[in-house]
Amino acid sequence: MNNQNTHRLTGNLGLIFIALSIGIILLVFVYFYYVLQPRLHEEAHSQANLLTQSLSRELMHKTVLDDAFLLQREIGKILLYNDENRQRPFVKGITIEFNPEFFPNHNRSLQRGESNCQDCFKIVTPLYDQQSLDLLASVTYYVNPENYDILLDEISRKFFFILSILAMLLFVIWSATQKLWKAMLESQQKLFDSNRYNQQILNTMQDMLFLIDHQGRILDANLSAQNQLKVSLETLQSHFIQEYFQTSQKNQRLLSQLKILAQESLEVIFQLNPNGKHFGLLSASKFDTQVENDGLKDTARYLLVIKDIDALKTAEAKLAYQAQMAHASRLKSLGEMATGIAHEINQPLAVIRLGAEGIKHSLQAQTPQAFEVEIAQDVIDQVDRATQIINNMRSFARLQPSPKCWVEPQHPLNSALSFFKEQLRINSIELVEQIDTSCPQILIETQKFEQVIVNLITNARHALSALKDNRTKKIGVKLSCDHQFVTIVIEDNGIGMDEMTRQHCLDPFFTTKEAGEGTGLGLSIVHNILQEFNINLVIQSEIGKGTRFIMQIPHKLSEIPS
Repeated sequence: MNNQNTHRLTGNLGLIFIALSIGIILLVFVYFYYVLQPRLHEEAHSQANLLTQSLSRELMHKTVLDDAFLLQREIGKILLYNDENRQRPFVKGITIEFNPEFFPNHNRSLQRGESNCQDCFKIVTPLYDQQSLDLLASVTYYVNPENYDILLDEISRKFFFILSILAMLLFVIWSATQKLWKAMLESQQKLFDSNRYNQQILNTMQDMLFLIDHQGRILDANLSAQNQLKVSLETLQSHFIQEYFQTSQKNQRLLSQLKILAQESLEVIFQLNPNGKHFGLLSASKFDTQVENDGLKDTARYLLVIKDIDALKTAEAKLAYQAQMAHASRLKSLGEMATGIAHEINQPLAVIRLGAEGIKHSLQAQTPQAFEVEIAQDVIDQVDRATQIINNMRSFARLQPSPKCWVEPQHPLNSALSFFKEQLRINSIELVEQIDTSCPQILIETQKFEQVIVNLITNARHALSALKDNRTKKIGVKLSCDHQFVTIVIEDNGIGMDEMTRQHCLDPFFTTKEAGEGTGLGLSIVHNILQEFNINLVIQSEIGKGTRFIMQIPHKLSEIPS
């Protein structure tokens, strides 16, 4: 729309209005000559009739009609009645037909004035006695045609006066309508220019923009969204946003997450081509509009901004891989140190154990029930315990990955817990174990799975160390199974996490610790390992009430058809 189009529309509107005005005026004239003009004649005749009846009021007395002098005087008054401006008589002639029943002497009509006037029009008025209401006579008036025409002219002038007012009113309405129309066209032009400018801005954005309703139905989308998804706007408007985007968490629904989304972003997955999926970062803004929908007010609308972060995810994956390599390098150094420490410590431990066994056998030979025998056995047990701890540490820190194999789930779980039992006891943290030893085997790499358990318990211990109240600190470890999964639950009653922290705690380098106290890689490594083993992880947490990590691991018997 431009100025030329605006002028063209204004001109067309003017022509239409002029045509309508001419049509209305023609209709008014047709109405005047074919409908109103006969009625005007009737109206003039009625007014003349009323006037003649008024003039005949004195004749409605028998005494007047019977008295020649009085009758002549009243007839003279009627004939002398004239128009004050032009001095024209209203009645040119008069004829009275007497009722012979009351006036037997008047056997013929009485004529006065121009009773033979050809141009005059006649008005016949019966005369009734005012007291007895008897018909006394019938009077015929010959009304001056000039007065009749004057009466018609007065009525016609009133009509044309009203018609001129109507024309002026139409002109005023046209002028006001033209101004309003121009103002409306200018407003529409400004609105059109503003919408086009805003649309150009939206279409130059590289991010995908969508406008959806409360059901997820796509109402609008920018050019970038259409190009990246390779779908036209008309096609998008017949689909829902859930058909193109899903959350990165399998147990989350996109629409329900949008409704609880505040200011933070949501990671989504979408497919740009048949070969692979892309990652996106979704931000949503909610606003309300007054829209009637089947009698119910549906006001929720969402503006979605989705940024393609596939390159960022690739960079994060590389950083996570580098961090794992650095972690593996530290484990290698720890393994080498553990090997050296074990070599240095195992020799004196072996000497201590041999000495304790010799003392035990010597004491048993002399006094089998002596107290010293029990002490010697305790020394032997503690030496064996120290040896087992060193061997577990060497196994955990081994650089070479162990092959996947079917193992009983309580073995790697107990091995990982052995690192923490004494540490938890020193920190007054109660370890609550519920281990079902009858669970089927699971297919894992033992060292990696032990690392998952270690990281989760370490995370729980840190959550408990941040507590400021005097509650009893607890870490629960539960192993159970059903017909399909082995379930391991690690929970604590620590500080817990809010919803935003819970959603991002598995992201690489995300940490709530102070600078220098954490790398943000512990749970990210856990997440990567669990994805490698096809283990589903569910995180439940609430501020001030603790956190629960639930791992569901397919076991050996779940592969056997039922």
